[in-house]
Amino acid sequence: MPHYIAIAVPTDVGEWRILIPDVPGCEARGYTVDDAKYAALTKLRQRLECELSLPPHPRDLAAIARDREWISRNNIDFSQAVIAIVPLSE
Repeated sequence: MPHYIAIAVPTDVGEWRILIPDVPGCEARGYTVDDAKYAALTKLRQRLECELSLPPHPRDLAAIARDREWISRNNIDFSQAVIAIVPLSE
């Protein structure tokens, strides 16, 4: 089953912020990781339905962890992050 890696990090206001690194601009928030993951999944599906081209190729976690530019730009601290798998279909 095709899937994307989602990175969840806590915010200063007690929320969780989830980003999907392989889909630029795909970010969601929620008060629990599950809420944020559901919001991210909904946003991802909406985004992919609106795109006319093929979805971006998903990377594995090791490739994402090597993407220092993305990590820096999004202020990701992997010591506080929760990693989730976001399936493209149920």
